[in-house]
Amino acid sequence: MTIACAAQLNGCATPSQRFAESAKDLGLTDELLNSKIFIHRIYQNKTAQQTNDFPELHVYLDGDGTPWESNRRIASDPTARNPLILQLMAMDNAPSILLGRPCYYGLNQSQNCSPYFWTSHRYAQPLVDSLVEVLHNWLKGKRVQRLVLIGFSGGGALAALMASNIPTVKTLITLSANLDTAAWTKHHGYSELSQSLNPAQQARLPDTISQIHFAAEKDTNVPPAIVRSYADRQPSARFRSIKNYDHTCCWTDQWPELLFEALNQ
Repeated sequence: MTIACAAQLNGCATPSQRFAESAKDLGLTDELLNSKIFIHRIYQNKTAQQTNDFPELHVYLDGDGTPWESNRRIASDPTARNPLILQLMAMDNAPSILLGRPCYYGLNQSQNCSPYFWTSHRYAQPLVDSLVEVLHNWLKGKRVQRLVLIGFSGGGALAALMASNIPTVKTLITLSANLDTAAWTKHHGYSELSQSLNPAQQARLPDTISQIHFAAEKDTNVPPAIVRSYADRQPSARFRSIKNYDHTCCWTDQWPELLFEALNQ
């Protein structure tokens, strides 16, 4: 490491390396698992590390990170620059894992990865199928009674797309989630995510899955109206807008309370 890099507190580290360091600082461990198509990284909190018997397991999915470094240049590493999802998971006393998206967390050069999978194909069917498959693989040999899917931003879209394909899912919780990609791209003037699934255009989730969709009143990335429009079409869903929050601030301030509310609605 050069003197210039050493002087800048991880200034030379990649987003994946900084994310991994944040996970280590929070006491999270990680492992790699394969699906038929992709390699995934899975982080576990301390409670999940201690047992294979889960009355309830919380499965977190992170947002889209940084697909673009500018309006014209695709990022080489899309991993989130803000480790918010790790902070939320570390505050969760229940057994919890972060189910890593393909091509994120240092895997951007791994098998079958392409920038398509963090841009136009970010919610594509093969990607959703791979998440479901690798979660199933991770659960082999473990006893799980209930699964709770918790998705932030684009991770909320993926959680919604996965939910009906996992029989043990009992609750879906999203935070500032991109639940209508057509409305979202139109709002921002972006090109449509033409090769991605749109949660708003999928079949309604079964009534057996309890849903709560949190929106941030000051969110300019995913406006509350986008979240509300999805929730209103789901018979088992509740919409809740949080005052004074924006897309990333200040979910950690009340996360234990919001999580308790979501699980006891």
